[in-house]
Amino acid sequence: MGLSLLYVLKPQKDRALCSASHILLAMGTTPNMVTAAGLLMSVTAGLLAASGHLYAGISFFIIGACLDAVDGSFARACGLSSEFGRYFDSMCDRLSELVFITGAVAGGVPSSAFTVIVGSLFLLASRIYNHRKGLNSDAAMFGRPERLALLIAGLLSPAPYNTALFLVAGFLCLVSSTQAMASCIAAGKLKEKAAR
Repeated sequence: MGLSLLYVLKPQKDRALCSASHILLAMGTTPNMVTAAGLLMSVTAGLLAASGHLYAGISFFIIGACLDAVDGSFARACGLSSEFGRYFDSMCDRLSELVFITGAVAGGVPSSAFTVIVGSLFLLASRIYNHRKGLNSDAAMFGRPERLALLIAGLLSPAPYNTALFLVAGFLCLVSSTQAMASCIAAGKLKEKAAR
């Protein structure tokens, strides 16, 4: 099973954004600049949500998430993928979610929204661990697109549905973390067996 149920569409997304990626490159833009712009939009979203403008905050957060969908395709289309870029993107993703959710909670959203962050951090830790072992996390079926969809659905829902959606998102992140770690352990055992 793929990293995310929606990531199976990644090749089509890359093809659709190929021309735009080359235009961005010609303008002197880099994928890391796009990633940073996405983080800036999320910081703005968090500030708006904290000041009581949740819907405006959600709009800016969605724009930031769209920029996050562009940076990887941009890097792949223009041959600019790098180890630093991968880590920078992952860290900015988590920071984006953290600042936005913190702002939303400060603006009155239930603090149960933080369970999305906790689950997301567990998933990030499992992916980093697998990467350091030379393995990928393709066994994890719940990725960022699904997590953000549940987060936004929770933000738009009344109590108690909002808390239920936040808890589901956090729980599915933990399930995916377990899947990723289990695949790493299984791959390690296969390597040991092959070495004997």
